[in-house]
Amino acid sequence: MMYLDKLNINLAREIIMECSPPLNSSEVFRMLLSLHRSYELCETRLRHRLDLNDTDLRAVNLLRSMQTPSSGQLARELGVSSAGITSVLDRLEARGLIERKHHPADRRRTMVAAGPRFPEATGPGQVLLRGVHKFYAQLDPPGRRNLAALLQQARTELDQSGTTSDENQATPDKSFQ
Repeated sequence: MMYLDKLNINLAREIIMECSPPLNSSEVFRMLLSLHRSYELCETRLRHRLDLNDTDLRAVNLLRSMQTPSSGQLARELGVSSAGITSVLDRLEARGLIERKHHPADRRRTMVAAGPRFPEATGPGQVLLRGVHKFYAQLDPPGRRNLAALLQQARTELDQSGTTSDENQATPDKSFQ
């Protein structure tokens, strides 16, 4: 029975996708903003469930996207001092969320890895990841490169926002419309 429900849901999605008019760039942007708001709400629920403060949750989330960062890298990403990152890591390590290890080539450096109680990506997050993987698999190599370039450009722009005085004078990029 469950298999038929999944089959019907997938069939309905395909029909909707075929019948829907293509989205314009403004609709895609609104969808991205909506996705961002939903992510923030999900993050708030996770922060409450794990009983973490904002900085500690940001550190946990950074560990999801970085391959065994050093404590210094985490400090820079979080915008905290070396004493501040030590406090963050002490709290997370005490709860089993992270582990600190010596760097294999430079024992003066401390590397941070997920600990035994690190929260796994499950539920809706896992479904979202599978959807992204499926979408990505359907792209041809040039499409994959274009998507990667667009995402990198968006990340770079967001990382640099607020660092220049002309930000408020920026004109919208008409190439996306």
